[in-house]
Amino acid sequence: EHPGSLVSAYVLYRNWSYRLSPQEITKNISLLDKSQQNSTYVKELQELVKVLNGLQVGKKAPDFVSQDPEGKSIRFSENLKGYTLVDFWASWCGPCRRENPNIVAAYKEYHDKGFNIIGISLDKKKENWVKGIQDDHLDWLHVSDLLFWNSAIAKLYGVRAIPANYLVDSKGIIIARNLHGDELQTTLKSLLNK
Repeated sequence: EHPGSLVSAYVLYRNWSYRLSPQEITKNISLLDKSQQNSTYVKELQELVKVLNGLQVGKKAPDFVSQDPEGKSIRFSENLKGYTLVDFWASWCGPCRRENPNIVAAYKEYHDKGFNIIGISLDKKKENWVKGIQDDHLDWLHVSDLLFWNSAIAKLYGVRAIPANYLVDSKGIIIARNLHGDELQTTLKSLLNK
């Protein structure tokens, strides 16, 4: 109703972009008035579309290096075995913490069959991050730059809301994204119970 309003561009960026596909974001940008096409929000959305287009199923997941809780540098591409869930979460994220038991159950069920996880935290404080790992029994590889929403890895993967995840194969090819609850279990069962 208000295609010429900066508020419309902002709402699309802030409240909807993480729910939409790259095609849907582009379609919604085109509904905005020409006066909004050079706004900061539209430019951010256009960049997000580029990132998300490179992260479709069948594309190679971007490589990255980050630090584990002990400060050791971990390279993503050197830790790909079987199928790996690239799991974005944070200790302060209620929906993430509620999803963690599902991920733990999947890990216990399928780790010996070739399922691995790299947890990427959007925490700000190391002590909260480490406590979250311990409290939720997340017994897999974890990394974080402790930069909250300014996380370089989150930006690289177009993550604008958490929990979020990508499932990749041993070559780093994306085979699914945002698998939660029973959907994660069903996908792993089809891949690993052969």
